[in-house]
Amino acid sequence: NLRELESLEGHYWDEESSRGYIAPYNAQVNLAETVLPADFVKSTVHKFQGRECDEIVFSTVLDKKRSSQHSRNIAFVDNPELVNVAVSRARNKFTLVTGNDVFERHAGHIAALIRYIKYYADDGEIFESPVISAFDLLYSEYDKSLERLNSRLNSNDSHFKSEQIVACLLRDILSQDSYRSMMFHSQIALNQLVLLERGDFTHREQLFMRNRASCDFVVYYKVGKTPLGVIEVDGGYHLTSVQAERDELKNSILKKCGLPLLRLRTIDSDIEGKLGAFLSGLTG
Repeated sequence: NLRELESLEGHYWDEESSRGYIAPYNAQVNLAETVLPADFVKSTVHKFQGRECDEIVFSTVLDKKRSSQHSRNIAFVDNPELVNVAVSRARNKFTLVTGNDVFERHAGHIAALIRYIKYYADDGEIFESPVISAFDLLYSEYDKSLERLNSRLNSNDSHFKSEQIVACLLRDILSQDSYRSMMFHSQIALNQLVLLERGDFTHREQLFMRNRASCDFVVYYKVGKTPLGVIEVDGGYHLTSVQAERDELKNSILKKCGLPLLRLRTIDSDIEGKLGAFLSGLTG
C-alpha cells in the first residue's frame, strides 16, 4: 500500500529518537525500504517481537479493494496478538496508519484501537491524509474531487479504465500552450517505433517485437510524427514473473532506441504531476 507510505511524507519526526515501521506483510516492509528514511527500523510485526523503539509507526496495509476485504486478510491483520505487539513496541509514541473505514465496519481489534485513539488523542494528532490519485477511480469508493474526471473518461480510449484515465489526463496536459506541438497515440506496436534490423537487439528482443508487443501510449511531435517518449500503465498483473520479463524486454528495447519511458503504477499518486514532469522533460 504505497498510499499509506506516501501519507507519512512531510511528517515531523524527532531526529533524536529511534524509529520503527511495522507492517503485517513482507511486501509492505520491502516497499517501505524504498520510501522511508534509512534510519527507520523496518520489519514485520512477527520479526519485531522483543524489540522496542521510541516511536513506532504501524501500517495496516489493507484498503477497500475486494481482495483486501477478504475475511482471511482481515483476520490476519486484525489479530489481537499482532496488534498488541505493534502497540507495545513503542516506548513514547505510536502512530497508526490505516484506511478510512477499512476496519471499523468489522468491529474488531483495530477498530477498537481507532476508537481509543480518537477518544484520547488531541485534534492535532489525528491527520486525514490529502493523498489521492486519479487511479482511485479504479475502485468503488473514491474522493468526490475525482467525479469530474470520472465523467470525462472515454471507453473508446481503451478496454482498461486505468488507460482511459491516463488518456484523459494526457489530453488535458497536451491542450496547454506549452505542449501544443505534441500529440499521442495509444497501443502502438514496438516494431512501428524501431527498426528490427538494428544490430544491437537480442534474439529474444527481436522475437518480442515480431509478436506484436505494443506500447500503451506514444507521444509524438505533430509535425513529422517523430516519437518522443513512451508511457506505460502498470497494473497489479505487472508483478507476475511473466509480465515482469516482458516489461524488462520493453525497457531494454526503448533504452537502446533512446526513447524515454514513463511507467505509471496503478498504486501511484499525483499522476498528473508525473505526466507533466515527463512531458516537460521531453521538450527540454
